[in-house]
Amino acid sequence: MIKKNLIGAVLMVLFLASTSYAQDATDQSNPPQDQSAGAGHSHHAPSQAAIDACSGKSEGDSCSYTTPRGKDRSGTCANTQDKQSLFCKGSKPASS
Repeated sequence: MIKKNLIGAVLMVLFLASTSYAQDATDQSNPPQDQSAGAGHSHHAPSQAAIDACSGKSEGDSCSYTTPRGKDRSGTCANTQDKQSLFCKGSKPASS
C-alpha cells in the first residue's frame, strides 16, 4: 500500500513538472512583442534619446541624438507602431 502511494506521488510530481516545463517552452517560443517599437523593430522600443530627438518635429524631419552607450546617430523622425510618438529612426553615425 505504501509503495502504491509513493509511486502515485512520484508520478504526480513528474506530471506536474512536465506540464510546467511545457508551459515554459511555449512562453519562450512565443515572446511577447513590444507594440511601442519602431516599424520593423518589434523586439524593442526606441530609447528616450531617440524620442527626444524628434520632440517638436514632424514625421520625415532629419534628426540626430546620442545613444545611451554614447554613440552619435542620425536619421529621420518616424512614428512608433502605436502611432503615439515620433522617434529618430536610423543608425548612421552623425556627421561631425
